[in-house]
Amino acid sequence: MDYPTIDFGWIGNGNLIGMMAVLHVMINHAVAIGGSILMVSIEYVAVKQQNERLEAFSRWLSKWILIITTTLGAMTGVGIWFTTTVIQPYAIGSLLRIFHWAWFTEWLVFVSEVVLILMYFYTWDKWSGDKKKLHLRTGVALCVMSWFTLVLITGILAAQINPGNWAETLSFWSAFLNETWIPSTLFRTFAAISLGVALLAPFTRWFVKNKLDRVTVLKLFGKWLVVSVPLMIAFGVWYQRTLPEKAQALVVWGSGMSDFTFAVINVTGLLLIFVLGIMLLDGRANFPVSLTLFTALFSLLLLAEFEIIRENIRKPYVIYNYMYANGVLKSDLERYKKEGMLGESRLSGITKVTDANKLQAGEELFRMQCISCHSIDGARRSRAMTVRVNGWSEEAIASFIPQMHQVRPAMPPFAGNEEEVKALAAYIHSVVSEKQATTGSSPASK
Repeated sequence: MDYPTIDFGWIGNGNLIGMMAVLHVMINHAVAIGGSILMVSIEYVAVKQQNERLEAFSRWLSKWILIITTTLGAMTGVGIWFTTTVIQPYAIGSLLRIFHWAWFTEWLVFVSEVVLILMYFYTWDKWSGDKKKLHLRTGVALCVMSWFTLVLITGILAAQINPGNWAETLSFWSAFLNETWIPSTLFRTFAAISLGVALLAPFTRWFVKNKLDRVTVLKLFGKWLVVSVPLMIAFGVWYQRTLPEKAQALVVWGSGMSDFTFAVINVTGLLLIFVLGIMLLDGRANFPVSLTLFTALFSLLLLAEFEIIRENIRKPYVIYNYMYANGVLKSDLERYKKEGMLGESRLSGITKVTDANKLQAGEELFRMQCISCHSIDGARRSRAMTVRVNGWSEEAIASFIPQMHQVRPAMPPFAGNEEEVKALAAYIHSVVSEKQATTGSSPASK
C-alpha cells in the first residue's frame, strides 16, 4: 500500500464515486453536449426565419448552459478527480501514465469550450446583422469542442473495460483505439442529444409563449429525437458486442434487476422516448407537460442505469485484465498469496500477523483490499458486511475469503497469505458482531 486509505463510512467509497460520476455525466451529456446542439439549432432556425422570439429563446438557453456547465459541470468534474484519486489512487495513477497526453488535450479542449460558451453568450448583441454568421459559427465550434471532450474521455473509459493488446504493447494507441471506443462514442453522442431533447421539451412548453414558435421548436426537437433514438440503439448494440464476453454476461446483473424487469424498463423507456419524438413532430403547441416531465426523468434514470452497468461489468477489474477493483495488479496476485501483502505496504505499521495484532492487521487488510467497494455498515446494503456476512462465524468467513472470486466472479481474488486471510476474517467478524450487538440484532448462526 503506497497511498493512505480514506473511509467515507456509511456513504461507501464506491457509492461516492458513482454518485459524482452519474451527476457529472448527466450535466455533460444533457446540457453541455445535447443542450448546446439544440441551442445552436434553434438559433439557426431563428436566423433563417428572421424570428427574434426564437433567437431570444436560444439566448435564454445559452445563459443557463453557461451557468450550469461552468458551475455544476466544472465542480462535479473536479469532484470525480477528487473521489477517484483518494479512493482509487492506483487506478488513476495507471490511467494517467497511459493517457497523460489524452487528459492534457482534454483539459485544453475544456478550456476552449469555456471560452467559446463565454464568447457565444456575450456576443449576442455585438455579433448581429452581418456578423450573425460569425455568432452561429462560434456556436457550432462550441458544439464540436463539447463533443470532442466526450470523444477523448470515452476513449479512456472504453480502455478500462477493453484495453485491447495494450498489456503486451504498452502503446497509448493500442489502449485508446480499442474496438469499444467508436461504438461507445457514437452511442453517447446520440444519447446526449436524446437526453437534451427530453430535458428541454418541458421548458419549451413553459418559456416559448407564441404557439407557432413553440410548434417550430417542438418539431425541430422531434426531428433530432426520431433520428437519434434509433441510432443510439444501433450503436448501443454494437457497443455491447465489442465488450469482453464475461462483461456482456454481467450486463443485467450490473443493473441490479431481474432479466424481466431489466427488459421491461429499458424497452419501455426507449419506446417512450421515441414516441415522444413522433408526437413532437406532430407539432402540437399544447403538449402535455406531465408527459415531457416523466420522459425527462425516465431518460435521466436510463442514463444513470447505463453508468452503473458500465462500472459494474468491469468487475472484478478496474482496468480489464490488468488491475483488480481494489488496485491490486493481476500480475502481483500470486506473489502476494505466497509472501503476503502487509510486508510490502509502505504505510502500514504492521508487516506480519501475530496474535497480538491480528485485529489491527485485519483492519489494515480490509482498508487495502475491500474498502473501495464494501463498507462495514453502509447505505448500499448489498455491499455492507453487516448484511453480507450476517450470522457467519469467523471460521466460515475465513473459509469463504480464499474462494470468494469463484463463488462471486465479480469479486477480486484475495491477495494475501493464509495468516492474512485469518486476520481479515477475525476483523470482519469482530466489527460485524459489535455492530449487531449495538443494534440489538440476533442473526442465526451459520
